[in-house]
Amino acid sequence: IDTVLQRLIAAQGGSLTAVTPDNCLRSPTVQALHTAITNRISSTPIHVYQSAMVDGKEAKQKLPNHPVAQLLKAPNKYQTNVNYLADMASVLVRYNKFIAVKGQGTTGPIRELNPIKPSEVTIERDDNFNVTFKRNQQTWPSDKIHYIRGPAKDFVNGESIVTNVGTAIAIEIACENYGATFFENGAIPLLILKYMQGSKGFKSSEDEKKFINDFQAAFSGVNRNKALLLPPGMDDPTVPNIDNEKAQFLETRKLYQTIIAGAWNVPPHLVGNLENGHYNNVEQQDKDFTMNVMMPYFMMCEAAMERDLLSQADRDSGIIIRFNMDATLRASYIERMQGYEIQIRSGMKTPNECREREGDNPADDEISDSYFYSANLIRSGSEPTGRELSLIHISEPTRQV
Repeated sequence: IDTVLQRLIAAQGGSLTAVTPDNCLRSPTVQALHTAITNRISSTPIHVYQSAMVDGKEAKQKLPNHPVAQLLKAPNKYQTNVNYLADMASVLVRYNKFIAVKGQGTTGPIRELNPIKPSEVTIERDDNFNVTFKRNQQTWPSDKIHYIRGPAKDFVNGESIVTNVGTAIAIEIACENYGATFFENGAIPLLILKYMQGSKGFKSSEDEKKFINDFQAAFSGVNRNKALLLPPGMDDPTVPNIDNEKAQFLETRKLYQTIIAGAWNVPPHLVGNLENGHYNNVEQQDKDFTMNVMMPYFMMCEAAMERDLLSQADRDSGIIIRFNMDATLRASYIERMQGYEIQIRSGMKTPNECREREGDNPADDEISDSYFYSANLIRSGSEPTGRELSLIHISEPTRQV
């Protein structure tokens, strides 16, 4: 691999490309994981709920008309809610922080959220823990900003993963550039020309330079594979042995693909590495991706939204903001039906609640809004009837709770 790295660095003119959150998507691996995370966040619905205790149990009620719910449906005049979430996720993946200015009057709810690039903003905290955001001649206190961030060494500025693994990303970009140059030349490696024994070579350095320039112009790019006529005194050209497998070029790409994906904790198959992937472990890796990658992003966004978008009165009354991960965690049809059956039999959900999860209209009968219990599958406080038994397919004797 050291030999390959030397070739790559030499092909870059002696130094690797400086990687920043703005140009990191030139790396195929960063682009792949960026797409996986942003698509998952932008396609996950987000709702405002009223959380309260009902009969000693915690319950959530969706509040579609709450001002923050309306704000999240239309964050501003130039972004849809899907665009906004996708752009927010993109910035979080690359910068590990997202900043939006809250547009509102002196009183009343927030009217719009206007994102700004983190690279254009300086975040400062004074000795009294007051945080300000500065951009050119503008300064905003923290209560005028919606700020989402990941881990920060200084407890204020989210630390970009791109910056931390910039060298690995630069090497992968160098691999791309090297491969592009190699195939642009028709996958023909460098030719080495040398004089025959006893040859005096060219009469002058100018003649030698002219020959080299003319040769490169005549036999590179679209002119490759043409007939080659060497001047007198020039020996047959030789080709250096550049075997991608022996030079470990492909192994180098796989190595850094794994390193970069690991920095975001993204499974290899989501960045195109299916070398050790099969149906069972890919399915499990998808679940791990949801729990170990997406769940932290969702919780990070939810906590910041509740802090920045809800009023103190809203928070005190139990209003919360949650991504609906039902679609994200959605299993196969058979697995979902088996799960619903278990939940209905154990009294966790009513049939209509399960229908709602599937996007079906509720059944218009009393039984479908009732809870059942696994021991007997009979509605609490009622006598068993043939209708109930037929609806829930009971064949064994039952007794009432």
